[in-house]
Parts: sequence; C-alpha cells; structure tokens
Amino acid sequence: MLRAFFVAALAICIPALAPQPAAAADEDAVAFMERFGGEWRGSGRLLIGPESGLRFHCALNGDPSRSMMAFGMTGKCWTGSLSAPVYARLRYNGDQKRFFGSFMDGAEGDGANIVGERDGEGFMLKLMRGELQGLLDAEPAGEGKMTILLSLYDPASRRSIPVAAMGFARAGSDSLPIYDPAITGSIESSNK
Repeated sequence: MLRAFFVAALAICIPALAPQPAAAADEDAVAFMERFGGEWRGSGRLLIGPESGLRFHCALNGDPSRSMMAFGMTGKCWTGSLSAPVYARLRYNGDQKRFFGSFMDGAEGDGANIVGERDGEGFMLKLMRGELQGLLDAEPAGEGKMTILLSLYDPASRRSIPVAAMGFARAGSDSLPIYDPAITGSIESSNK
C-alpha cells in the first residue's frame, strides 16, 4: 500500500496519449507543455499517516510532442534502498481545453486516470482510481523550479487532505525549491 501510494504521489506531476494534430489556436497549450520537458529532480515528504515525515526523491524526464499535443514523463522515485519506476502520459484536448491521460497504465492497471487543466502558470490534475480521488497541484517556484502538493479527497468530510509535498528543479540546478506546507489539522474544503 505504501509503495503504491508513494509511486502515485510522485510520478503524476508531469505528463502522452493518443496522437492529435496541433491547431494554431492551441499553440499556447503546446508551449505550456514544452515548459515541462527535459530532466527534473525532486524531493519531498509524506504529510500524514504512520509514515508521516518519510522523505523521498525522484529523477524524471519529460518528453513533450508538439505534433501530437502530448506529453510523457518517465523516471524513478526512491526512498532509501527502495525504488520504483514511474511513468505518466497526457494529451491536450483543444475543444475541452483540458488534459487527459493516465499514470502507470491508468485505473485499469496499477495507477490512476488523469483529468487536468492549467491553473495560472501551473496545473491542477485530478487523479481517479475507482472511488479514490486525489488532486495534484503544481505551481512555479522560480525559474526552472516548481512545488507540488498531492491531496486525497475524503468523502466523509468532503475535504481534500494534503498527503505529500514535493519540490522539483531542472537537472543541474544548485538547489531544489523547499516546500513545507503547514498542516494544522483544519483542512480547507477544495472545490477544484
């Protein structure tokens, strides 16, 4: 369970599915995806549960496709001597102005389905696997850096509970963004 959560928490952050030609009106979305291409490294920690405070690391490679309006992410994440491969795929739908895709073979495999959209200069991805739903919120943290907060939706309280915080930077950067949100026990509702 921890391994599955660990992999899900780390690899969805950046994302290639069915080919779809790019139209001139979608150039902005294509340029947006290309910003996340290349090599990234990251670290983070779990925020709740018996493994709260557990630190982990990731090395990922983004591969955008302008002609297919798609984005793929592959790499691995690890903690201590334990590691796991990760991969995600997204494609942009110009009519709906959203991203659709899968993480680790989607909900029918060992991962989750993804529906996402831009959120300012960052992005918000909704993760779905059966009744389990989550959100991945990514925001810029300076040139070539970003922070990510992963939350799971609790249907009983109708709230999103932050479960992992991560900082990513382009490979070769001298530092990672520090992301350490204050979790106080009163968690705001999320309507996103």
